[in-house]
Amino acid sequence: MPALKVYQVFGFDLTTRPFSGDDLHIVCLILATYRVLQSLCLAPLIINHLVEKIRGGNLLVNGYKKWCPQYALGGSTDLLVYTVDEQQLQNVTITVDISGSIFLWATVIFVFIDFTWILCVWSAASIGTPTQSMGRDAYLKPLIIYKMLAVNVFPILLLALGIAKVVDVRKNNYGCGEEQPKFYPDETPMYSLFCVLMVTFALELLVFPTIATNKVVHWIRRSKLVRKTYSTRSKGERLEQCLGYIFKCVAMCNKDLGGQDLKNKGEMKDFASNLMEFTNNDAKVDVVLSDMYVGGKLLARVQAERRYITIQKLKETSNQGQDQDSNDVNEEAMATEEEATESMNRRSLLQSKTLSKYKQILTIQPKKNGHDYVVSEKRVLSSKNEEDVDVIKTAAHYSLYALYIYIDIFEAALNDFDLPEDCQTFIRDLNTLLSPHNDSYRLKRVGCDHAHLCYANFSNGIAATPYAILVDEEKKSVVITVRGTLSLEDWVIDLQYVPLPLDDVGEICGFDGKGHHCHKGVLTRTKWLYNDIKVHKVLKLLFSEDSQYKEYNLVVVGHSLGGGCASVLSLMLRPSFPNLKCYAFEPPGCIFDDRLAGECNEFITAIIRHDDVVPRVTQPNLETLRDEFFDVLARIKVPKLHAFRDVRTPVVNSSQLIQRNAKVLCPRREIERDTPFYEQVRKFRTERAAKNQTGEVSVKLYIPGRIVHLVDTKGDEKAYIPYWASRYEFKQVVISATMLSDHSMIPLPDILKDLDLDNVHEEDTFGIKDAPNNNLDPSFLEFMLCSYPNGGLVGLLVVSSLTALICCFLSNSVCKFVTRETVVFFPNSTTTPGFGISAGIYSYTLKQCPRHDTSCEETVPDELDDSKYCQPYPSTFFIDQYWTAARACSITSLLLALVGLAVVSLATCTKMKRKRWKYFSLIFLMASFFQGLQFLIFQSGLCNVMSFPLKGYYAYADCALSKGAYMSIAAVVLQFTNAIGCIAMLRKKHED
Repeated sequence: MPALKVYQVFGFDLTTRPFSGDDLHIVCLILATYRVLQSLCLAPLIINHLVEKIRGGNLLVNGYKKWCPQYALGGSTDLLVYTVDEQQLQNVTITVDISGSIFLWATVIFVFIDFTWILCVWSAASIGTPTQSMGRDAYLKPLIIYKMLAVNVFPILLLALGIAKVVDVRKNNYGCGEEQPKFYPDETPMYSLFCVLMVTFALELLVFPTIATNKVVHWIRRSKLVRKTYSTRSKGERLEQCLGYIFKCVAMCNKDLGGQDLKNKGEMKDFASNLMEFTNNDAKVDVVLSDMYVGGKLLARVQAERRYITIQKLKETSNQGQDQDSNDVNEEAMATEEEATESMNRRSLLQSKTLSKYKQILTIQPKKNGHDYVVSEKRVLSSKNEEDVDVIKTAAHYSLYALYIYIDIFEAALNDFDLPEDCQTFIRDLNTLLSPHNDSYRLKRVGCDHAHLCYANFSNGIAATPYAILVDEEKKSVVITVRGTLSLEDWVIDLQYVPLPLDDVGEICGFDGKGHHCHKGVLTRTKWLYNDIKVHKVLKLLFSEDSQYKEYNLVVVGHSLGGGCASVLSLMLRPSFPNLKCYAFEPPGCIFDDRLAGECNEFITAIIRHDDVVPRVTQPNLETLRDEFFDVLARIKVPKLHAFRDVRTPVVNSSQLIQRNAKVLCPRREIERDTPFYEQVRKFRTERAAKNQTGEVSVKLYIPGRIVHLVDTKGDEKAYIPYWASRYEFKQVVISATMLSDHSMIPLPDILKDLDLDNVHEEDTFGIKDAPNNNLDPSFLEFMLCSYPNGGLVGLLVVSSLTALICCFLSNSVCKFVTRETVVFFPNSTTTPGFGISAGIYSYTLKQCPRHDTSCEETVPDELDDSKYCQPYPSTFFIDQYWTAARACSITSLLLALVGLAVVSLATCTKMKRKRWKYFSLIFLMASFFQGLQFLIFQSGLCNVMSFPLKGYYAYADCALSKGAYMSIAAVVLQFTNAIGCIAMLRKKHED
């Protein structure tokens, strides 16, 4: 879908580009992550502020701050009673600094409002489907306008408050006048977090000038002065330059990838032109990156569903004994007489079990429309067929050379054959080529003693390509091995896949090239190869009349791009070497035109592994894939977020595949065609079809020669079944997890070597097995924000854990945990009521006279009330072991509460194993236990007998519960409830 247009002002459109309306989940996640980072900085600041408030750090004594030497707060009385009036009698004025509180709580309000906005946008973006908004934009527009005009005022306000706070702290020598501060507040860790928070607010404000600059640039581009520069014709040139600059930047970042030969002077022209044709620049279809991801994943499942349905129909036909029309076999696959002979009645084939007798395999091939599949029988390579055995053994043998040319031959030339480091060509003295003793140049480094190196080129450019000429004494052959794609120059050649005529090349090399076409990039490389071989005359000398190798066979091998070059080179050399053989391992799928590819069956053998994407990448295949992608995207009937969650969860078996697809996709016949998206697709396809009828795009290129397809029937990438495939089988790009790894050359020699041709026919290759879940643990399927995979009870646990954490924190921070009443006993046996105080775990409450007109009698406790000021206990006060234990338990319970909240919050995003809920319940039980041990303070001297021998009296104290104690009780109950909730989740998992 296109970007959401929010509003238009002065001719400028404010849009959500590059995101569409249903892509704002990504924006929400990014912004939420940003807010979480701010919260991580904010939380320590708030905790530090509250702790300092408990300790009286927010109090100003006579206008001086706590880091000033003039600051004096607190008394040394034994009974902890120190009144505000007492301080005032000593000319001490206490005021409260609220600037820090204003900044922190304003930040909390801003984060809360923005999180609320994020949730609203998240919900609104979940309306509709990727191709139908269904009123989604009407909800999103006011939210975005509110964000731009209202919520973003907060960062400006917070920056102003923060700057004012810094100025206030630093003025007048940090508020200390002529005295030197005891420490500098801007050198503390808290100040660093404050600075990080301020920087994040400043970065948010950069969004506005960025948007304004972008709009100005777009306005300049649309102006008459530069409109000609951005014409349709120049778009291809700009794309070409852009691709060239990308490749050059990659080359600068990693010199090992090559790229030194890229001058950005037309190398990318063909690919840029093809890319613009492929995307049909004139008729745009509004698709964003998230559409590509979701559509691509669903397309892979749709392909798997079609194959599964085709196989199920085949089984049903076989079981019911109905005749099956053999004309369902792919039309192009029936093009040759040999393939027509191999086709037979499938029902008879299955019921008579001739699969084992004739060693056939049932393959699923896409129809011409690309939407359906048919079943075709193909001959499996058999150990009883000498030709089949020879093909596999020979391919396994020569595949090593296709692998060695990548690195091993260069290392052998460099380390064993004394090739200078700055030299890119290994050339032996021509007089030594025919020497009977060639031990000095054998490839012993790689365990290939039967082969010796004759010539090698390691230079790599747009035309030049690394290759080597060797003599294989074991197979009595001269081998030319060509390297595949490894450098940026190779990628450029790969992308030049337009077809070029072979008329001129055929006249020069001696074959009939009239009416035939070839991959342009591969042809460019092969021309250079052909000329380089002619110039150095190594091949000519090896097959001269005086050479002991004149009776050897010539074999050309290569992998990937090297396989394509090997195919074209073998075509060019065959007039001179009629017995030439070529083995192309996983070559590109667009080398020769159809007729020429068939004529190469005599001397070219291609080896392709399973779902390898490279042999399937052709212009028609990509266009079919594009059209299928559009159809799948139009079929999505749920919000994109739901589709994203669905494709992120692996499909366990094939029956589940159909059910899952039905929940996300509507049938093709029910696609809503009266939508702007489908109208764009219809226009796109119409123009594309017209362009494909003319020009070079209408020439289809194929894989040359005979094709051995290695099918992985078990999904373990070990057991493969080789069969003789048709080049028409590879006219669809198969999207699978192994489509890239199947192209690797490294395991291919071992795969070919370990093939057991005696047992391949015993596999039920036409059956479909449950897909192994190799990607993720079934108990840990996905991580999705607020997806609640463990049920709604987890949400209640999060709320309860958060409340318990708040109660736990407040019970620690307040200075009214208990209310203490005392009776003082003197040596003369007289008693007097002591001062009652409100005491907390770490601080206590100052007393004050409630009457402002007269002073109170401080010796009369009833005349004093609690003030609003908290003060830490003086250093002279003794904290006994019970009080210390209560403090330690309070800290432990707070940490456990944090851990508990973290784990249950994680459980809202991902699936949890059953045994994990045991540990979660234990965490909450321990948190409840340690929270209860906070009441050990009632066993301390604060709430019992306190003696003062030096002053000759002692005091009996009695403590009652106060605010902090009630908070602690609430925390105990909530944590215990959380433990019960985890046990309930444990039982639920057991029942499931």
